[in-house]
Amino acid sequence: MRLLILLPLMLFTIACKRGDDTPLKNKEKFEKEHPDFATKFKNKVKDIYSEKEMYGDFIFAVVDENGLAYSFALNREILKDEESSLDNDTPIYIASSTKSFTGTLLKILEQKNVLDLNNSLQEYLPKLNYSDSIEIQNISVKNLLNHTHGTFSTSMTWKTAFLGYSGGNDELIEDLNNDFLYDLSGNYRYSNVGPIISGMVAEEMTGKTWKALMKEHIFTPLQMENTSANISDYAIEDIRPSLTVTKERGVIEKGLYKSDITMHASGGIISTINDLSKWLAANINQDSVLLNNDSWSDLHTATTPQDKKYYTYQRTGYSLGWDIAEYQNQKILTRFGGLAGISFHISFMPDKKVGVVAFSNDNRAYLLPHLMANYSYNLINEQSADSILDIEKTGFDKSFKREDDIQYPDDSELLITTNDNENIVGTYESTTNWPSIEINQKDTHYIFKWGVLEGKIYSTEDEGYMSNLGVLSRDFKIENDTLISGSLVYKRVNP
Repeated sequence: MRLLILLPLMLFTIACKRGDDTPLKNKEKFEKEHPDFATKFKNKVKDIYSEKEMYGDFIFAVVDENGLAYSFALNREILKDEESSLDNDTPIYIASSTKSFTGTLLKILEQKNVLDLNNSLQEYLPKLNYSDSIEIQNISVKNLLNHTHGTFSTSMTWKTAFLGYSGGNDELIEDLNNDFLYDLSGNYRYSNVGPIISGMVAEEMTGKTWKALMKEHIFTPLQMENTSANISDYAIEDIRPSLTVTKERGVIEKGLYKSDITMHASGGIISTINDLSKWLAANINQDSVLLNNDSWSDLHTATTPQDKKYYTYQRTGYSLGWDIAEYQNQKILTRFGGLAGISFHISFMPDKKVGVVAFSNDNRAYLLPHLMANYSYNLINEQSADSILDIEKTGFDKSFKREDDIQYPDDSELLITTNDNENIVGTYESTTNWPSIEINQKDTHYIFKWGVLEGKIYSTEDEGYMSNLGVLSRDFKIENDTLISGSLVYKRVNP
């Protein structure tokens, strides 16, 4: 009897050890198959990082059907052989790569007979009616996931991505019903709107939040223990921030610009290289832990055409969360993401059973993850990697210089505290259901707070004001207790 009790424990222990050893064995296997990869890749990244006098972090991984095969991290501390907290367990924001997770979640729920992706919004979200000016019975959940639904709402998009909101899904549905654009062509038109509404459908059909469903159906089954859709699950200082940088001034702005309320179904996941390797391996293997083969095929096959080129990737279609593209005559599935300085790349070549995860956070180097992903694929596939990189780097050089040349306001342009300037202080409420704006004094200057974002206020040449909110900048004017920013009108309620 004692032996029967101990045997499962022994087997469990052996399995755990085997699991712990697998990444190491896979790295050794990759190194044996590609003996020059590590040296060439490391030297190339270091050369580019040093040449451009970059700031911030770059972290990278190669993943195959067995999981993590190679990883590399670089920042100024590592370059100087100093201690750094950047490693495979460092939390990073994956931005719009979240869409592939949301598409997978909805496919899982369909496989579990919770919903049908071919059913319409009318069946699942009857409150969403677009003021009865759109035939929502013609918009399916699949249309939402593959960006062919044709609807867009500026207020809903800005609230979910940047500003926050307090009224839950009811507030967002109200925005969609009253502030929307519609393209009835049925053509692919990329935005955050579709996956976010899909998340609402999932919540309506299960009674659970999108965030809870992600954990239950994807993070936990794949043992992605350091992945979450909540910023509050991490120490904020541990998450790699966005950096706004120029060569002349160094780091100008630094911040994450995300909170729990702005983590959504189109851009709301924090993860790590180790965890993302599990996610990518599951896609490469079409892992039955999540889905059956037919469901994976739906996720990895175009459900609508597109004809767009981004950097070096000719995109021909979109599935339920992945861009279907071609690179060096190989089919490649990609899902990129960005926010302020953050640039995230995840991709895989299904025929080669290999993929890449890459992240950087110097705003000038947003093409670096893609450039180095290409270099790694070309090394692995025994292409002319160095000569191809020389060609592709010209695009990176141009984009880097363009970002580096942007002029940002400095402290000499700050709106300083004076008796005359005190009349702008107060709380301003929108006339069209946008988040409130607060202007307050801080030390010898003023702070513009819009929803969950805030930034310093600068004077502009036209006797107006500007605030850099990290992820976006906003010009505005104030006259007679009325604040106007673009087409938005606010009235002061608390001078």
